[in-house]
Amino acid sequence: MRAIICCFVVFFLVIFGCAGRQPNPVPLYIPGDEDRSCDALKDEIVELQEEMTALLPKTNKFGTNALWAAGGVFFIVPYFFIDLKDAERIEFDAMRLRHNRLIVYAQEKTCEMTGVRVERIPSLDERRGEAKKILHEPDSID
Repeated sequence: MRAIICCFVVFFLVIFGCAGRQPNPVPLYIPGDEDRSCDALKDEIVELQEEMTALLPKTNKFGTNALWAAGGVFFIVPYFFIDLKDAERIEFDAMRLRHNRLIVYAQEKTCEMTGVRVERIPSLDERRGEAKKILHEPDSID
């Protein structure tokens, strides 16, 4: 009995040790950021906004992981598809922090940022908190 339990523990450690890919976050600061031209800042801000827009839907893995875990009750193969490393969320947060920092540099230089949304992007947890507030506020009838 003890050997069977040890085998299951080792098996699940191997499965969950490989669950997902390693995150590759962008650095918050690159030497020379404060000396960049307004055009270079604007270009990178636009690029970060596009990348974050594409990455945002991939940050919530709860539903997908729950389905894989439920399927794993009947077959062992679905456990191999559970993503526990949250790489997309870490990468999104790194891009968000870099974006917010570049906006500060652009504001300090008083750069002309026409056509670019120049506002601080909140974290995913802050967004969830705001959504919960909106959902739990009673409707006011005038």
